Amino acid sequence: MKQWQKILAYTSALLIVVYAVVVCTMPRVRHEGTVCQKIDVVITDSTQRQYVRSGEILHYLREAGLSPVGQPYELIACHTIEEYAARHPMIDQAECYKTTDGNVKLLLTQRQPVLRVANEGNYFVDNHRQIMPLRSTTATYVPVVTGRVSKRMACEELFDFVLWLQDSKFWDAQIEQINVNEQLEIELVPRVGSGTILLGRLDNDYPKRLNKLKKLYTEGFQTIGWKSYREIDLRYKDQIVCR
Repeated sequence: MKQWQKILAYTSALLIVVYAVVVCTMPRVRHEGTVCQKIDVVITDSTQRQYVRSGEILHYLREAGLSPVGQPYELIACHTIEEYAARHPMIDQAECYKTTDGNVKLLLTQRQPVLRVANEGNYFVDNHRQIMPLRSTTATYVPVVTGRVSKRMACEELFDFVLWLQDSKFWDAQIEQINVNEQLEIELVPRVGSGTILLGRLDNDYPKRLNKLKKLYTEGFQTIGWKSYREIDLRYKDQIVCR
């Protein structure tokens, strides 16, 4: 038995040596003197959103003198291309690498808006709480915030509030617009009906207030109806006032 174990060990060692020799002597793909003929730009999330197209990115790189096309393969700095592509106002992440055929591939992920502010500023806030410009050529279905909205408010408490709404299937389906009035109180415009929900300030109590309204929607309004109300006021403690 020991003799077979020794033979097996020697055979394994020999196979490892042979493999190493073969790998080291195999012809490697060399690109010295090769000129890049093509850069392939891929928008990886183009089926979810279309804020930018590959042609725009190609032009963006050419304008900065960073297009690798026509450049010697060994001099192409993929890291520099990555960094510059990620600075485009609609791009979130970029990955650039050289391919085995002597060309370059650039993979891009677009920024993801969470809400839109529609006032004199008119901008998106993305999922990193950063201001993101609008693209008029593409429809984006995110909550619209109007009224007296500062950029700080849009990126902080309003951002958190929109995420809370989106986490609820009920409220995500119900709310179409958020308005901030002159008193910095929140007014919600539902998708159904002509009434307005007066929520008040965005303090820590709004989940409790909206959960009470949800219960009223699903239980109380089934018998008395709610579409005829002009306002549903949640600003008072432990009560809902319908007008």
